[in-house]
Amino acid sequence: MKGIAGCVVGAIVLAVLGGVCLGASRLDRQMAGAQHAFLTSDYDAADASFEAVERYYRYISRLPWVGDGPVNDVRARRAAIKYWQRQYGALAPAERTDPVADIEADNVPLQMIVADSVYRGGQAQAKDRAALARALDSSVAAYRTVLSNAWRSGNTAYGDVAAYNYEYVVRLRADVVRGRRGVPPPADHRTFGAEGKPEDPAFENEFKRYVPLEKEERDDGNPGKVPPPARKG
Repeated sequence: MKGIAGCVVGAIVLAVLGGVCLGASRLDRQMAGAQHAFLTSDYDAADASFEAVERYYRYISRLPWVGDGPVNDVRARRAAIKYWQRQYGALAPAERTDPVADIEADNVPLQMIVADSVYRGGQAQAKDRAALARALDSSVAAYRTVLSNAWRSGNTAYGDVAAYNYEYVVRLRADVVRGRRGVPPPADHRTFGAEGKPEDPAFENEFKRYVPLEKEERDDGNPGKVPPPARKG
């Protein structure tokens, strides 16, 4: 009887491990599909897949050896989808004074995306120089929070980016206050360089070819007069 009981327990353990491995493989497949949809700009499909994965990761995060790392990564990816769709208000609502502080301190990637949304959204809503300066004040505070949490957690990669953005926004605000910078135009009216011109057909006639000299031509004082080499065979 003991041998039979041991076999049954072993079978149950193997079945549980098999189910866990099967579930993990499905989650990985769904994550890969969501990332593929995101890279191909199919944002609705990507967000739906990430939402399904996030539900499972919320339960898995309760396990002590898993933690909040996977679910934080999915939340940051979902925020990136909104950011690339210019849904800055969904990430950084105007009624919140410091939306970055509302996010968990260990989710630095999500904090960075929200800080970028504070900067982009503030520029889009600013109508005059004073409103732009106030929006940049919020951006300075947002990047300062990200910088503090990044260095506290040892995330030097995001810390370097946050430090660069923090310094840039501080200098930009100083230029706005001093009148060196104005309110940027709306995103739909910004120009991205001058339109290209058609190619001039006459340019083809001006194209000159330079053929390297043969060794005999370089040695001889009369370049271009050397007879063609004799064929062998």
